[in-house]
Amino acid sequence: MLDQPNLRHSVPFDLRNGCHNPDHTALNPSFKIDCGIFDVTKKKSKDYYSLFVRKKACFPNDARKLKCEFNLTDEALKKAFSLPHSVAFEPYVKAFQFKILNCILYTNSKLHKIGYIADDLCSFCKRESETMQHFFHDCSYSISFWKDFEVYYLSLTKQQIHLNLKNILIGLLTPELPLLNYLLLIGKIYLWVCRRNKELPSIRGFKSKSKVKLKYETEKHICTKNNNLDMFRKKWAI
Repeated sequence: MLDQPNLRHSVPFDLRNGCHNPDHTALNPSFKIDCGIFDVTKKKSKDYYSLFVRKKACFPNDARKLKCEFNLTDEALKKAFSLPHSVAFEPYVKAFQFKILNCILYTNSKLHKIGYIADDLCSFCKRESETMQHFFHDCSYSISFWKDFEVYYLSLTKQQIHLNLKNILIGLLTPELPLLNYLLLIGKIYLWVCRRNKELPSIRGFKSKSKVKLKYETEKHICTKNNNLDMFRKKWAI
């Protein structure tokens, strides 16, 4: 891992601050990269880090399976992996979605396959194998939860939605609906918490445990502090 705090400071001082070179005319402290301009006086450590690793970044191994299963273009696949980072602040929310996209969430089907548990039955219905698709979409308890979720979202935003497997597992890539995509992430985490606690999901439990109002106030405070209320209003347009 690169030492990010010192990364920016590894750039010569005159480049970072636009100082005059005594032997040359004033240097332009920026350079063209891809289709944009990289201004070294305005960038932060994370920008330098992104600059170094951008050519090395690649899709995970299971990305091809995801692409084929949902008939995604390369651009849509890229958006699917970047979506959690654009709608969620919390690292644990992003990490959970990363596990779903990479098929590394340990459902009973996977646990049974490695001999960790005796059977692979769904934690909720106890009738079908608990694959990721069954758990989040096909199970009768999950179906009931998402139907109630649609009604809840309608009451919140006055927008009617009809969720399918792709929407639930990946999110809505178009049009941009940051609040819906964020609540879908929270909804999936809620289902997983119910599984862990051996409880059946309900929309009442979701509203109680997801603390949407608290998240609203927290994000509003963070965006106000960072002078970025436009992003907050775009997400929480209710």
